[in-house]
Amino acid sequence: MGETCGETIERLKAAARPAVPWLPAIAAAFVLYLSSPASAQTFSPEYRTLGIGQAAAEINTFGFENFACGSNGGPPGPPLAGWTDFMQCPPEPSGLREVYVEYNTTSSPLSQAFRERNPEELWLQRYGITRMGNFPVALSLLFDETGTARLFRVVTDSRASDEDKERSHLLAQRVMPNYGLDGWRCADRPAGPGQSAVGDVFYDQVCTKMVDGKYVRIEAHQYRVEGQPLVDAMTRWEVYDASLPPSALPQ
Repeated sequence: MGETCGETIERLKAAARPAVPWLPAIAAAFVLYLSSPASAQTFSPEYRTLGIGQAAAEINTFGFENFACGSNGGPPGPPLAGWTDFMQCPPEPSGLREVYVEYNTTSSPLSQAFRERNPEELWLQRYGITRMGNFPVALSLLFDETGTARLFRVVTDSRASDEDKERSHLLAQRVMPNYGLDGWRCADRPAGPGQSAVGDVFYDQVCTKMVDGKYVRIEAHQYRVEGQPLVDAMTRWEVYDASLPPSALPQ
């Protein structure tokens, strides 16, 4: 039997509990200070400078490359010049259009030197994939017709090495504490047809939470699928503008 959703939250809480008793009060005061925005409509970024509520024309392109239409967290589609080309991408059922992007890993002197001295495959493993917390990911923002980002999406990258893919469900446990460990609504999904445990552990969870006008949804799984030689594992981290229609907010 695998770890339940409630057990996951309790373990993360225990891991996050500071050894020094007065640290929580200082941390709370610091968070309160940082969370006093000039406008109540402003959303804090989810990762680096990217987040929802941003206008495509105002999002900095420095440090990013390989803009393309997204494929719901999958490999990139037709290439784009930048964020403002979002209307060239097909809309999802919600009406939002996904722009995939990668960190600029090819222009730094360090990556150029590494590429010159090593085979292409080794360079791709070291530099050629966007990573968060050392997990290879597909990163994207989804825009409405006005050019406002309404959804931030990260999905562990299906093009990663076998080793990276088999541990990719662990990214969820890195992300959840960013939104606080209380108030999550989690569901442990049972095994579907052809799915089985890895050893004695079957892991398939979806957790959601409302935070400061955001609807955060984190999905992760690790299990075996009949007919597949490798473990099937992934994390999907999505942050929606909570003012979207309920039909656009998956459970």
